[in-house]
Amino acid sequence: MQRHYHRPIRGVLIALGITAVNAFAQTSPVPASAAGGTPAAAVQPERQKQAIDALSSMGRYLRSLSRFEVSTTSATDAVLDSGQTVSFLHETDLKVERPNRMRADIAGNRGSKGLIYDGRTFTIFNTAEGYYSKNPAPDTIDLLVRELSTTYNIDTPLADLFYWGNGKVDDVTLTSALFIGLERVDTRWCNHYAYQQKGADWELWIQSGTRQLPCRMEIIDTTQDARPRHVVTYHWTLNPDFSASTFTFRPAANAKAIELKPATRTPYEESE
Repeated sequence: MQRHYHRPIRGVLIALGITAVNAFAQTSPVPASAAGGTPAAAVQPERQKQAIDALSSMGRYLRSLSRFEVSTTSATDAVLDSGQTVSFLHETDLKVERPNRMRADIAGNRGSKGLIYDGRTFTIFNTAEGYYSKNPAPDTIDLLVRELSTTYNIDTPLADLFYWGNGKVDDVTLTSALFIGLERVDTRWCNHYAYQQKGADWELWIQSGTRQLPCRMEIIDTTQDARPRHVVTYHWTLNPDFSASTFTFRPAANAKAIELKPATRTPYEESE
């Protein structure tokens, strides 16, 4: 994770109340108008109810999943000192067993790293650099996600999946909410939504049907002239079988234990 870029994007989302950016609606594609074939979305109100309701609907479905595995591919832009924008690629595999088991393995340009939570402790590890840190943990995944953010200034991998559906959608900040249409994301038919608010433009594709799962998300940080983008594609396995060792951390023989100290600034402060 390129923290010098990814941190501002996360800061924008958290500050604007859109850490929950997933949605679903069982709707048909936007029809073309009778005259000229212009998409109906172009002339409909900017804040469409179905697009706003989709956020709450998908959030409720995600909160109903007691056990799942999601693999993602993502590209996160970073703006160099020269002004050029480059993308860093990552793959993340997240295994979750609610309420208090989680494992995230991340592969990217700086090697493998991750997070393991067993209900009593959480361990952050970096295989490439040969270190790990094991620490006491709160009782649930939701509490852990918030503690990592507020105490240690650490973003839990794919944290949005735990924020989505956790409370009422803050739709007051949305200046635009549109249903774009039904589209294919690899082999899946997904409902495509587009949202705008101060500091961020974002799009969301949600699987059509009874399984209200996010298929793809794109976020643009509009506070920067370069308009850096974060894009992630999700692939889901529901109700998988996890081995007993999945949520147990075993360090390599030469791995070094380090102390994880509380951050001096929170993500909220850092984004300002």
